[in-house]
Amino acid sequence: MEAKKEIRKYYIERRNRLSEEEVREKSALLSDRICSLEQYKKASVILAYMSFGNEVSTGTFITRCIKDGKTVALPKVEKAEGKGCRLSLYAIKDPVEDVVTGFKGIREPDPSRTKLMDPREIDLAVIPGVAFDAAGIRLGYGAGCYDRLLPMLRQDCVKIGAAFEIQLADVLPAEKHDFRLDAVVTERRTIVFPGRGINL
Repeated sequence: MEAKKEIRKYYIERRNRLSEEEVREKSALLSDRICSLEQYKKASVILAYMSFGNEVSTGTFITRCIKDGKTVALPKVEKAEGKGCRLSLYAIKDPVEDVVTGFKGIREPDPSRTKLMDPREIDLAVIPGVAFDAAGIRLGYGAGCYDRLLPMLRQDCVKIGAAFEIQLADVLPAEKHDFRLDAVVTERRTIVFPGRGINL
């Protein structure tokens, strides 16, 4: 756990050194990469997230998904039993009007304006993280939200980590239960992990 904490701190500090302009430019390139994938073109329902801080910015990506006729689902943090959190998914139609400030100041879907979705409806999931490695392991923020959500998605749902190149690691500490993603997309490239059964 201490090792994960130190690694998390290292990659967050690295990402925080990016300027607003760098985040905007790199995020735009990354968004274009995702939208050029065949899996994106085929997907009807896309899970995205509302970015905060120096995460890969998703505002223009979400708007583009909606313009392309996709149903966009966003996560809302719910209290979970014991340690950690649970995510509920809601379909939005407007990334400004349909969201409110929620958990830790992150924008979340407003349940009074949006439709609750079953995770099994998702065709393509774009997942945030602090760091990702060459085996598809994702290091999150430590609350376990996505660790609980990812196994609930369909097996054929394509799960993509969204990250800047500086968030990539050779190897991250992993446990048997850690969920492996299908691919990671950065501003420079798309990395597909072997044995995941998809072609990007």
